[in-house]
Amino acid sequence: MGSYGISKVTLYVLNTIYAVLGLAIAAASIWFFCQVTEFTTLRNSNHYLLDYTVYWPQAIPWLFLIVAFLVLGVSACGFSSAHKNSRGLITVFVTAQSIAIICLIAAAVVALVFADNKSTDDFVKDTVWDVYFQTKTDNEVATSFGVIERKLHCCGADSPRDYKNWKNEFPMSCCDTYYHGFLDAYTIDCEFTNKLANERHGCSTVAAQYARIVIKVLSGASIFTAIIGMMSLGVAVGLSKSIAKKRRIQALKNESESKKVLL
Repeated sequence: MGSYGISKVTLYVLNTIYAVLGLAIAAASIWFFCQVTEFTTLRNSNHYLLDYTVYWPQAIPWLFLIVAFLVLGVSACGFSSAHKNSRGLITVFVTAQSIAIICLIAAAVVALVFADNKSTDDFVKDTVWDVYFQTKTDNEVATSFGVIERKLHCCGADSPRDYKNWKNEFPMSCCDTYYHGFLDAYTIDCEFTNKLANERHGCSTVAAQYARIVIKVLSGASIFTAIIGMMSLGVAVGLSKSIAKKRRIQALKNESESKKVLL
């Protein structure tokens, strides 16, 4: 297998990895959007009637989702150019890949500079506190917030002691680990003396930390995808040169055969 065949196979492999990474970023972005929406839909809507601000934790999923779709489109172009052996398609792929790489790096930089900071913590804290206050008057919100407490293993807004001023005991969602019985259900002690519940962090702290982790992971995945894109870019340029060389050799061969016929 010559350099042409090696370049073609390598481009197929790199584009496959590139497409898989694009799908992973898209899936993670959609999941992150759903998690943020799970909190924001429980807020008191009257507090946000005139608030049209889009906060970074709300914008980041869309930013990476757009980049992920761009990656998938570019990878499709890469497969097509490698399959058809067209220098024109490879030129289009190289141009599109260059744009995609810039967008991937830009998305990661924007996320790390603007989203992975105190502004995200403040947004999450304000949202959790708004939801927490809603639980005092709305049973449906209280039930949904309890689901979040179980999922994140947190309790209250800032700390488990937030419940002390208006409840006689912790909600069951702060003590759900006691549900792990193998035979029969048993009474759950969820009083304010419950050691396990008191050791939990507040949901604002836990949610903010998870948001920061997701932003870092998406940014890291974006940069890694850009590196794979750079590799495929180099291979595509090499493949284009191999195609040009192959065509020159074929042209010289045809010319040589024509001269032999004339002789």
